[in-house]
Amino acid sequence: MSVEFGTRRGVAVDISQEVASGARPLNPEAEALRETFDLIYRSLCALLYNYVPMSGHPGGSISSGRFVASLLFGTLDYDVSDPDRPDADLISYAAGHKALGLYAMWALRDEVIRIGAPELLPGDVRQRLRLEDLLGFRRNPTTVTPLFRKKNVKPLDGHPTPATPFLRLSTGASGVGVPTSLGLAWGAMDAFGRAAAPRVHIVEGEGGLTPGRVAEALAAAGTASLGNAVLHIDWNQSSIDSDRVCRENGEPGEYVQWTPMELARLHDWNVIYVPDGFDFQHSVSSGRSTPASPPRSSTARRRDGSTASRAGSRTERGTSSVPPSSSRRCARSVSRATSSCRAVRTAS
Repeated sequence: MSVEFGTRRGVAVDISQEVASGARPLNPEAEALRETFDLIYRSLCALLYNYVPMSGHPGGSISSGRFVASLLFGTLDYDVSDPDRPDADLISYAAGHKALGLYAMWALRDEVIRIGAPELLPGDVRQRLRLEDLLGFRRNPTTVTPLFRKKNVKPLDGHPTPATPFLRLSTGASGVGVPTSLGLAWGAMDAFGRAAAPRVHIVEGEGGLTPGRVAEALAAAGTASLGNAVLHIDWNQSSIDSDRVCRENGEPGEYVQWTPMELARLHDWNVIYVPDGFDFQHSVSSGRSTPASPPRSSTARRRDGSTASRAGSRTERGTSSVPPSSSRRCARSVSRATSSCRAVRTAS
């Protein structure tokens, strides 16, 4: 006999089929710009890793970079001039060990805006994370080196904290980031209502899904139809001591015997599978998949190894300095009756 899941409110989508059957979201020029941006981002990650030195988990930072960039520049509805705006979409790095990548991505975003539209930047430098602030990676406030003082560099912790602009949580310990990030989504839905709640985009790896508290949180979110939660899984099948965390292609996993997609589906989340997380067409298209009604959670999985979860759409809330998500015009909608998970396969 075989055991299959019963009726589910959520849907499962393979984004490669969506891209093949519809228009490609990026023209050649836009795709080339994304590739250049990613090259600079990966170079910054390498510099930071060697600067500390040999610190900062560069693997997950690099493998998640493409889908995080797609979120920042094409999906989130937020105001770059006001990092504390309460109704803005958020990215929450549940995978706190990707802090090296977070800082590099935040600094690059700031530099792009400084060059192209400086009037959009916050007037208070404390609300920015600049390129020069990367000199503060894993340094403490008592540092007295000349450049640190001359450039008024921010000290940057080894894991994310709310001292960094646009962040709300301290994360790092395995199993802590997903439940607390879902708590942010619950709080946003309570404050703004189901239809208008800002989305919380949660970045995690497959290894970070293995603690029991994460399964409990996923079950609660799916059952509660937490439609403004989107979990992005950087599924690269690589951890400190294993290159096969999950079961895959008939081979048993060394940690768990499920894939991120199966775990999300079990708890009745929408699942968006991204078989090639290195393909910007796939990454951008999957970031634009929006729930249809009523709100619910969703998950996406990329070939580079990442997974993303996402919940229901909301009403527009005023003018954003960054273009609002074009997900409302995407080729395929997923159910708003549950949370969403995007599984992005990032293994090479």
